[in-house]
Amino acid sequence: MTAAFSQEVIEEVKERVDIVEVIAGYVRLKKSGRNYVGLCPFHKEKTPSFTVSPDKQMFYCFGCGVGGDVIAFLMKQDGLSFPEAVKTLAARAGIDLAGVLETPAARRQREWKERLYQLGAVAASFYYRLLMRHPAAAPARRYLMMRGVKGETARLFELGYAPETGTALIDYLRRQGFTLDDIVHAGLCLSRPSGGAVDRFRGRLMFPIKDARGRVIGFGGRTLNDGQPKYLNSPETALFHKGRHLYGLHLALPGIRRQGQAILVEGYMDMIAAWQHGINNAVASLGTALTHEQARELKKYAREVIIAFDADAAGQAAALRGLDILAGAGLEVRVLEFPEGKDPDEFLAARGAEAFQELVEASQSLMEFIINKAVAAHDPTRPLGRKAIMDAVLPSLRQVQDPVEQEAYIRLLSRHTGISEAAVMAAMGRPSVRKVRAAVVPEEHGRGKTGAANPGETGVLYLLKAYLESPRLAALIDGELGEEWGGGRAIQSLISFIREKRRQEGELAGQELISLITGQDMPEWKILMARLAVAEDLAPVGEQAVKKAVLLYKLHRLQKQEKKIRIDLARAEREGAVGRVRELQEQVFHLQQAIKTIKSGRGEQR
Repeated sequence: MTAAFSQEVIEEVKERVDIVEVIAGYVRLKKSGRNYVGLCPFHKEKTPSFTVSPDKQMFYCFGCGVGGDVIAFLMKQDGLSFPEAVKTLAARAGIDLAGVLETPAARRQREWKERLYQLGAVAASFYYRLLMRHPAAAPARRYLMMRGVKGETARLFELGYAPETGTALIDYLRRQGFTLDDIVHAGLCLSRPSGGAVDRFRGRLMFPIKDARGRVIGFGGRTLNDGQPKYLNSPETALFHKGRHLYGLHLALPGIRRQGQAILVEGYMDMIAAWQHGINNAVASLGTALTHEQARELKKYAREVIIAFDADAAGQAAALRGLDILAGAGLEVRVLEFPEGKDPDEFLAARGAEAFQELVEASQSLMEFIINKAVAAHDPTRPLGRKAIMDAVLPSLRQVQDPVEQEAYIRLLSRHTGISEAAVMAAMGRPSVRKVRAAVVPEEHGRGKTGAANPGETGVLYLLKAYLESPRLAALIDGELGEEWGGGRAIQSLISFIREKRRQEGELAGQELISLITGQDMPEWKILMARLAVAEDLAPVGEQAVKKAVLLYKLHRLQKQEKKIRIDLARAEREGAVGRVRELQEQVFHLQQAIKTIKSGRGEQR
């Protein structure tokens, strides 16, 4: 993404803007020591955990783990690409990027896309005016009236009407200066077998599809008679890729950001009905099965997604498919269930927004939904039914990261099926081990000025700080802990990168090394750098302090190992596995001796 920019250009843009001033345009900041704090714009919170460092020109939220430089903030806040964020900041700083940013080929590509955006806007305006004024659009107006769509809603969504006439749009766009080649590449016409072209959309209610910035990228059209297909979408174009976009996202973004939550519906009318009833965080999946690209798009703005698909069998099947995709993208997922036969549009028309909100509050977590569906589909009173339920539930249950949450779902499954909790755990094969989050250090963040939840994590942050500042101390740390320390993929990959660069280029350290790291296309590294930048209570780097931190790290690692083995030991004792019990007891004894030795070396022996 950064290929169009030299690192010098990027650094100049960042140097010419103040991250505090930029973020203060979105977040109310208050001075706190050397930093500024405020309520995070990326998740819902009551106590400020969003921190901005004017010294390091970085931000970090100890609540949700988002962090980075001023470019990363704009990308996340406004849904911009990297080049778009750089251009926005350059314009703010008065930096002229003409002739610097783009190769001739890149400029031609940008200008071509801008022309397609312009064409889409003109086409949407044409369709809208026809809907509002033309006698031929009367069936479309009656349909919208029947569905309860108000005039102001139609205007906001720029709904339109495509006439039956074969070339009405083509003729209009040509009069506006667009060529047939432009119209073809925008996906708005079809070639005739006999020659020439015809409008792609004819006799349909039109729904402009817009990107997160509100630019028209494609269209959906609904037939107003018995014609097929019922819904017709734009083909794949330079701007429109059906599996990547979400209908209504440009309107729902502020609500999604404020609440940290998106409500996902299936169709255009579902999303429009939700908006009209004051539900401002709903988006639609364009009537297709949810894709990984759409899940990643939602992940940019929300931490939780509530699936509100139709109550029919197809809608429920789609919800089940969507669950794994959304969870795989790192989102918290809940499922809203409508009364049988209803879709969101029908439910809102019949019951209103308050009743809809009650369903949102009562929505089931991913695992609750999977368990309930499996129990409904199979007879839990029969052995084969119980086995089928277990087969359906266990793959997802094993993925639950939090051990307390996992235990609650095991208890729920046991209550619904009569299968003992011990049998469920045995079928799982092993107890859940919480996965380390990719972009942070070992445990959950959220407390103190470093955001560390425990001394072990504070030690890791301190060791990383020392590793960056001093090649000599980095060698000491590697010598004591080996080359795989850190506890997470992000920190381990960063340390490997630093180690390799130092082997190639000598003793890199300080700002030169930090600039090299932040210049890489590795968001998780930038988050780590941001977290270090806003950490105020890390001690100055020194050899004795590093040695103490190494001991703390070793101690923390041994204590985690002991905890895991004790869980294994408890299970082995319940199962009566005498040999395994003895083996695990011996491992616990040796770990306790090692822990005792380390504590003694730190002067903690009593």
